[in-house]
Amino acid sequence: MGVISSLFSYAKLNVRVLSVLISLEGLMLSLLLLFFSSLTLMGTSKHFFLVLLTFAACEAALGLSLLVSVIRLRSNDYVASLSSLNF
Repeated sequence: MGVISSLFSYAKLNVRVLSVLISLEGLMLSLLLLFFSSLTLMGTSKHFFLVLLTFAACEAALGLSLLVSVIRLRSNDYVASLSSLNF
C-alpha cells in the first residue's frame, strides 16, 4: 500500500522539487519496510538492511543539499525550472 501511494504522489505532485523528494523518500522507506519484513520472515541476517538504511539517509541528505543549491541558484523549486536549456 505504501509503495502504491508513494508512486501515485510522485506521479501527481511533481510541480515542486520538495514534493518529489518527499514522495521518493516515502517510496524508499516503504520499500525498506517491505525488505525488513521479508528478512524477518526468512530469519536471515539484517546487516544488509542496515546498509540500505544508511544509503537511504545519505540519499535524503544529498537530495536536501541539492534542493538548497537549486533554490539559491534559481530562487524557486519548480521542477520545470530544472531544465538544462534554461541556464
